[in-house]
Amino acid sequence: MSEFTFHTLRESITSAIREKILTGGLQPGCKLTEQKLAEEFGSSRAPIREALRQLEQEGLIEYSRNVGCSVKKITIEDAYEIYLLRANLERTALRHFDCQFPAEDLAAMRGLLDEMLQVPSGDLLAIVENDNRFHRIIVQRAGLPRLLKFWDDLNYGSLIAGVKSGPYHGDLAVRQNVIHTELYHALASRDTEAACQAVYDHYMKPLEALREAEKSTAAR
Repeated sequence: MSEFTFHTLRESITSAIREKILTGGLQPGCKLTEQKLAEEFGSSRAPIREALRQLEQEGLIEYSRNVGCSVKKITIEDAYEIYLLRANLERTALRHFDCQFPAEDLAAMRGLLDEMLQVPSGDLLAIVENDNRFHRIIVQRAGLPRLLKFWDDLNYGSLIAGVKSGPYHGDLAVRQNVIHTELYHALASRDTEAACQAVYDHYMKPLEALREAEKSTAAR
């Protein structure tokens, strides 16, 4: 097998497993074994191993001594940490290029806002992809490859953390459009510190509210 073929197979397997996790086909705690996955995908164990390694980096699966590999259960504290890291990476990117988005970036963001309203109700995978494409514009514009790599590693994990921490999926696309429209206006202002604050609030205010609600529930 050529290196290109192996890479393509690994990416295909990674995408397929990721989609099952994001759409609920694989539930938190579900055990994943290389042998069974290799049989399912008709491949050797090598691309399966690489795919699982990638999904572990994304925060979607985890390894433990007694269970082995399983779909990760995301807690509010996991979500808080992931969102905090993601917000700070995006704020670092904004400060690096002083929030001076070219017209094509702003047009791409507006296009993604329109796409959000076209996503079928409850299509979690499409919502995840749309959200990540919107935020990736921010990080990619900085032109810092390592920063982008760090952000990519948090990519799908952060979205699943956010979605799993809320009880409603049906109107998620509409809510995503509203909050991203607010963020878009802050980014389009080209006011670096205002945009950085908007990014922080975009990520952290909902998580801080959820943390407080969880603490209140635990105290009862």
